[in-house]
Amino acid sequence: MTQVCSICFHENPDGVVFCEACGIELTSVPTTTTPPPPPSVIEEKTPLISPLIEEKTPPPPSVTTSIQVEAPTRLISKNPGSPVAQFPLEGTSLLIGRFDPDLGPVEIDLEGFPGDDTISRNHAEIYFEGGCWKIKDLGSVNGVFIKKAGQPRFGPRIVAPEVINTLDEISIAKIRFLLE
Repeated sequence: MTQVCSICFHENPDGVVFCEACGIELTSVPTTTTPPPPPSVIEEKTPLISPLIEEKTPPPPSVTTSIQVEAPTRLISKNPGSPVAQFPLEGTSLLIGRFDPDLGPVEIDLEGFPGDDTISRNHAEIYFEGGCWKIKDLGSVNGVFIKKAGQPRFGPRIVAPEVINTLDEISIAKIRFLLE
């Protein structure tokens, strides 16, 4: 059985707390087994019974019309002794690596982390595309690895952009993060 996100209509496996596509908490939004039809289909199939139906009435008090905003997505360090505990993912594209005087700064600077000698200047890029976060290796020497939520170990070095979801663990060479 699957849970369908009422925001983006992504079909999630049963028991998943956050939507794998948009990241919204599934327990905080109503879910259904099939997405509702688009509004244009509903309007075409619903005959007008009386002119009173056309009047706009406010929703009953038990129905909420506000949109829940969740906390921003962030990378949380899993390394003891990290100089930075977390990096909020602000923007749509962030460069991960180390500062280089010739290339300039990166948005997620891993200099000073234990194992930073394994990090390339422009190691990886994390970006938001198609309603989800993705990561790609930028030709680094020591690679990028992903351990999907619930998996016992990291997968092989990524060679193409990969979707990352909430609670996936990402290893940038020897430095590990949790996507939250």
